[in-house]
Amino acid sequence: MFRAELLSLVTTTATKMSATIALVGLVVTQLIFVTVLPALARGDIGPGAEALGSDFPGLDLATAAAQLDTINPLGASIGGGSIGIALIAVVLLGVLAGASDDRYGGIVGAVLASPRRGRLVIGKAAAVGLGGVGIGILMGLASFTMLLATLMVTGNPLTIGAGDILASIGRGVLAIMLLTVIGLAVGILVRTQLAGVITVLAALLFEPILASMMELIGGGVTPLWTQYLPVALAQNVIHGGSPDVPLLVAIGALIALTTTLLAAASVALSRRDI
Repeated sequence: MFRAELLSLVTTTATKMSATIALVGLVVTQLIFVTVLPALARGDIGPGAEALGSDFPGLDLATAAAQLDTINPLGASIGGGSIGIALIAVVLLGVLAGASDDRYGGIVGAVLASPRRGRLVIGKAAAVGLGGVGIGILMGLASFTMLLATLMVTGNPLTIGAGDILASIGRGVLAIMLLTVIGLAVGILVRTQLAGVITVLAALLFEPILASMMELIGGGVTPLWTQYLPVALAQNVIHGGSPDVPLLVAIGALIALTTTLLAAASVALSRRDI
């Protein structure tokens, strides 16, 4: 079952396009973050940091923290709940993998081959998770390669060690793997690709709006629970946790969310008339 699902994943045009868009989106995001923003801050282009105001997100690649922030497989972010092209594409990869069987009728053959539908969901999750690992590694390496190229151009030395680099990429791979499986669960639950895409886009885009609204209501203080929303959890995992949500807590919460959605997808598939 796992091999069949993995073969379906790597041969389906929609999932291959999602992976390609994720990589392209990452490259575009990183180019903007490591080249355009510093140039704006220096005044090489635009009016300069002083004219842009104190809220301008400056970036000094001479610091280790800034260099680590750029090694983000989802693209360097300004905020914990930031939404980017790479993030959307990664989740949609899982959605399309989960809903494609219903669209093309492959679910009938899959259920006949494995009548225990819980095993079918596990096989799909394993295949999509492995695909997420592969994509995460490629995206992590792409981020690191772009950082090295930028440092060579700017003349800044690499100030982070190999252990920190591997840990950052590893956390990113874990986050991407879980996000793809979350997308898979949503795809199985909603059945159709269009409904899955709309559901995921609505959820991803609503999260930063909700967090900002809660911050305004709280007088500039963001409620702790907003850090447990999916995108914020993924970014916390990638960045090694935060003062409010330690790394292990963020990983556990994201795994719990993934497991809950997979369980719901398994129950829905078991009760579904195909």
